[in-house]
Amino acid sequence: MPPLRSSAEIFRGWWMLAAIFLVLSTTSGLGFYNASVILRSATEELGASVTAVSGATTMFFAAGGIVGFSVSRLMDRIDIRWFYGAGAFLGAAALSSLRWVSSVPSLYVFFAVFGAAFAIAGLGPSTTVVARWFHARRSVALSIASTGLSFGGIAITPLVIRFLDGRTLAEAGPWMGLAWLLGVLPLSAIAIRSWPADVGEVPDGDRDAAERAVVANADGEPPGATFADARRSRFFRFTAGAYAMAYLAQVGALAHLFNLASERRSEAVAATVLSLLALASITGRLIGGVVVTRVTTTTLTFWLIVLQGVALTTIALAAGDWSLRLGAVLFGVSVGNVLMLQPLLLAEAFGVRAYSQIYSFNQLFGTIGVAVGPFLLGALRDLGDYRLAFVVAASANLAGAALLRAAGSTDAAARTWQPA
Repeated sequence: MPPLRSSAEIFRGWWMLAAIFLVLSTTSGLGFYNASVILRSATEELGASVTAVSGATTMFFAAGGIVGFSVSRLMDRIDIRWFYGAGAFLGAAALSSLRWVSSVPSLYVFFAVFGAAFAIAGLGPSTTVVARWFHARRSVALSIASTGLSFGGIAITPLVIRFLDGRTLAEAGPWMGLAWLLGVLPLSAIAIRSWPADVGEVPDGDRDAAERAVVANADGEPPGATFADARRSRFFRFTAGAYAMAYLAQVGALAHLFNLASERRSEAVAATVLSLLALASITGRLIGGVVVTRVTTTTLTFWLIVLQGVALTTIALAAGDWSLRLGAVLFGVSVGNVLMLQPLLLAEAFGVRAYSQIYSFNQLFGTIGVAVGPFLLGALRDLGDYRLAFVVAASANLAGAALLRAAGSTDAAARTWQPA
């Protein structure tokens, strides 16, 4: 058994949290936020319509959702570092393969493989690890770790935009692949561990709380609902529907925001808009991680989904630089928090016993919205304009907010599996 941690040492979970922050910065900066940049370049290089290329971005998120759920059960059985390693090499290979992308079908293949890499090395394993290592301070820990997503958007994606200036995707792809590999593999291998007990730790570093939890769970299993019980619950079903709607709007808008701002103003303004979005996401998420300790998680999530609708309406109607920037800031605040609150909602409602499966299956339903969003907004843009597309996306948030309200509270969901 690993030696127990000295009381004078810093809880190892905080060092691991820093590593997850940097890994997610890499995967989001080169993947999540970078998808719209690759979309823009592919549209120009391939001479394809926005609708056709948007379908390729849809493939990115759809493949990620399916693969993420397919491997989720393994996360409870094997060392989580194997997932980061596989995602590191697969993502690097996918980005390097951009040199051979010369048609819309090959672009679809690229995004499918890249989406799988994003899922294997991204939010799935990262939120699973954070949920296992932090219980009492889970909201703060998730807000810090997931802020890496936004940091990648503000620190890495603008560099990619500048690097692509005057270069083709074929020329830039291998360099992006190398950056992906170096940003994921070393940190995950050295700093991340599956469970606190693997290195003689306990959740939050609180040994008194850990001893009480052991007494409350005499079967030796981590506290939480089984996967079968969770997926049958009202809270799970309605939350999945709410996030499908929220992600349809969110991911669809993210995939097209750079293109919208470029068409209405310029690529320079578009780059600024993305940076503001990412900065607002960082600030908003850190604030949200504290606010959620003072209000219920479902209440905060509800109002942030509503805010996302307001933000997309502002972007839809924006005619000048400042209105676009205002919309991007409001959108960033909602993006950062809505994404961070989903794993927190599920961990509060169902515990950590089967968390990786519960989260990934919930994400799989959300992937329906993720997959539809970029394609739908691209089609609406080709049929009309981006104003129509973003108004429809804003309306989807209202449906999502209504579904979340119908889901009930996390406390009610937890009572269905906690001992009386």
